[in-house]
Amino acid sequence: MKKKLLLVFMICLICLSCSGCGSDSDSNDSGTSEGSSSSDSSTNASAVIEPASFATSVAKTARTYDADDIVENASFDYIINIDFSENTVQLSSGDVMTITTVGVTPLTVGSTDVTVAHTDDGITIQSTVNANIRYNLTGTLAGTLTVSSANLYQLYLNTVTINGSAGPALDLESSEKVFIVAASGTTNTLTDSATRSMTMKAAVYGNGPMIIGGEGTINVRGSYKHGIFSEDYIRVDGAKLNVTVSAKDAVRSVNGFIFDEGNLTISATGTVKDDESKGIIVEGAEGTGTNQGYIVVNGGYITITSVGKAITAGWDIDEDATTSSTSDDPDPYVIINNGVITITTTGTPYEYMTAGGTVSCSPEGIEAKSDLTINNGYLIINTTDDAMNSGNAMTINGGYIYCNSSVNDAVDTNGKFTINGGVMVAIGSRAPEGPFDCDVNTFAVNGGTFVGIGGTVSRPTAGYVTQNLVVLGSLTKGSTMALKAGSGSVAFAFTIPQSYATMIISSPEIDTGTKYTVYTGGTASADNVFKGLYLGSLGYSGGTAGSSFTVSSKITKIGGAYF
Repeated sequence: MKKKLLLVFMICLICLSCSGCGSDSDSNDSGTSEGSSSSDSSTNASAVIEPASFATSVAKTARTYDADDIVENASFDYIINIDFSENTVQLSSGDVMTITTVGVTPLTVGSTDVTVAHTDDGITIQSTVNANIRYNLTGTLAGTLTVSSANLYQLYLNTVTINGSAGPALDLESSEKVFIVAASGTTNTLTDSATRSMTMKAAVYGNGPMIIGGEGTINVRGSYKHGIFSEDYIRVDGAKLNVTVSAKDAVRSVNGFIFDEGNLTISATGTVKDDESKGIIVEGAEGTGTNQGYIVVNGGYITITSVGKAITAGWDIDEDATTSSTSDDPDPYVIINNGVITITTTGTPYEYMTAGGTVSCSPEGIEAKSDLTINNGYLIINTTDDAMNSGNAMTINGGYIYCNSSVNDAVDTNGKFTINGGVMVAIGSRAPEGPFDCDVNTFAVNGGTFVGIGGTVSRPTAGYVTQNLVVLGSLTKGSTMALKAGSGSVAFAFTIPQSYATMIISSPEIDTGTKYTVYTGGTASADNVFKGLYLGSLGYSGGTAGSSFTVSSKITKIGGAYF
């Protein structure tokens, strides 16, 4: 979120409460079905975009792909079965043993072994064996499962319920990689305690890389601090993962977060001042290097409702750096390669200074403190702060993207903003907010079909716009507008969801040398509709003719206002 003057922000809030200022409280499009233009009678039936087609994982082509992170590629030398309800442990080829406070040893290899013991806090597994071990878990445990392992290992959840009584549900102490796999057809629940003697800061806590997958369901419920936390990176490669937190962040890691496939649903409801709950955050740390601190989404489904930021690669060199060298800094970038992402943030943005420093809440949708790149995907983002924000460059190469901010900019970048392709609907608030804000940095347009409405918009950069775009003034809320040529062909059509002062549009169908007339109030038809934006073969009938203009350059401005 930009640090705009507090006075301007207060004026905007006052304006929001004024019924004479244009935008109604129901103008946020979140209530309509995805792909639907609106319930406006000016809309002819058109096919909607099918989000599911974007869920297919493209992980193998992503730069974060690692074959060693795929559980099917891992071999396990031993299998140990633990039944919490029966209080037993058994090597797959051994005898059933009762777990005691002294501890039992189901596996011995030379001078190394696996010990399973009861403690005051739950059950502890300690392995010094130089081998990969799969632990088949079932039953109910009142307490914490603590694991320390000399090698990578797997926790195979086969209808497991763990209720931490004095700490987390899982305390994964090793820096070795762990696979957490939900068995097909099972539901597994991991819950921490709201108060605790164990200090681990999550319901699922790990020191090493954490790979979550399988074909079952994992419910994580955090009430102390975070839902899932790793000191290294987290990768989700399957499973239906539901994370609910009432205190801090749902999913948090230091080095990275990769979502390859699966279904992740997050509810983050904590409202503590200056520490409102976030959805997914990679916090980064100096010393990890420039290959760490990132977020990558390659497919699957992510649904987030959060008070604070929904998805953020959060390390900020201006605020977090403690050394002059940048060689040890993380690189907090975000890349969306594919996937279906639905985001809603609910907090009220604020920022003010106290004796202890800055106090703020920025309920943004997707934030990258360095670069944000969207290559493909289906994104529906409704926020109170910026829907998308980047500290450096932002690049849109493809996908279907809907960004709606009720108070701030739809898209805000502190670096170069480039649209090369895709379909985008961007809805910002009143001046000084708008659909696209890149300050005085380069605003380049090379392709795609998009519309942005709001109070103002950043000025597109002459020489960096290779596809025709048009900047218009206000039109009537609820009606469908169109750019129609004298031949009757329609180059652009959009159903206007709320009042605004400035509109910016671009499409490959807007031709140089053609005279267009702006129509409103008519009926549009198309092959597809995405959030009111008509796509494919367009038709438009009826309506009232307004301004006319001839496209003689890449940037045509007949109304509206620049920042």
